[in-house]
Amino acid sequence: MNTTEPGERRARVFISCGQAKGTDEERIAAEIARRLQELGFDPYIAIQEQTLLGLKENIFARLENSEYYLFIDFKRERLVGLTSDAECRGSLFAHQELALASYLGIDVLAFQEEGIKKNDGIMQFIQANAIQFGDRSMLPGVVADSIRRRSWNPKWRNELVLEREPGQFTDADRIEPSQTGVRYLKGRFFHVDVRNRHRAKIATNCYAYLSRVVNLGNEEEIPFRTVELKWAGYVLPNAHILPGQVRRFDAFWVDTEHPTEVRFNLYADATDYTPRLPGVGRYRFTYQVVSDNFPPASVSLILNLNASLTLTTFEAEA
Repeated sequence: MNTTEPGERRARVFISCGQAKGTDEERIAAEIARRLQELGFDPYIAIQEQTLLGLKENIFARLENSEYYLFIDFKRERLVGLTSDAECRGSLFAHQELALASYLGIDVLAFQEEGIKKNDGIMQFIQANAIQFGDRSMLPGVVADSIRRRSWNPKWRNELVLEREPGQFTDADRIEPSQTGVRYLKGRFFHVDVRNRHRAKIATNCYAYLSRVVNLGNEEEIPFRTVELKWAGYVLPNAHILPGQVRRFDAFWVDTEHPTEVRFNLYADATDYTPRLPGVGRYRFTYQVVSDNFPPASVSLILNLNASLTLTTFEAEA
């Protein structure tokens, strides 16, 4: 039974499983992936790569972004010259992927076919506690039962997600210094939410950036320099986000007296760090958030800037 809602971003499981030609291993790997999908996970079956580029773009990238790692070690040829001629080696590629998963700190669930030499390769250095199996046909069911017992959760990811509610904005006063002291500017503030989808890890030192602005009227990019954006209700450029929680940053704001002028809350005191929009029109804003311990996250949103502030919208691209 699938435990996630349609369209929900599910926890990714990297399946490192032998797929020797002329055997039942490909079918077993596909059945294991099907069982994981039924449990609500997003499985990926690792395919043996023959080039360094393939390893980097497929295996390494997929493994780095996975929440869980499933190690299936099938028997290969017998090892000769040992006290027991019945011992076999395991899958070389699977053991290499296991070493990388261990380095990345991914939660590992390991299965090893009976007859493979114990504590061989990387297995002698990590506490994998591999579950032994004999009947290959029973393995998909054994894997599914073990995942339930381990309480793997499909409803989280090791990622930050940038979200935008189409109708969300805040009308507030902005304080600026003036010759007489301070002045209050009434403005409408538009925000972007940053959600930490990890189940337990705090996202530390998160910085928000506007990385690109394109005038969709003529497809020209509007130049500006890289600078940090302000987090809503917070005075420092870097912020932490607790597990499962959301923080929002100021995407831009509009002075209610000048509704066609888009302004930004930036940590800069020079004008060339600020994008200058020509006025009423349609624009694509791309934002990016980086942190110490999560992959970078980005989103592109469309600003429809109108002469009437009530008709200005800021939402995801259709």
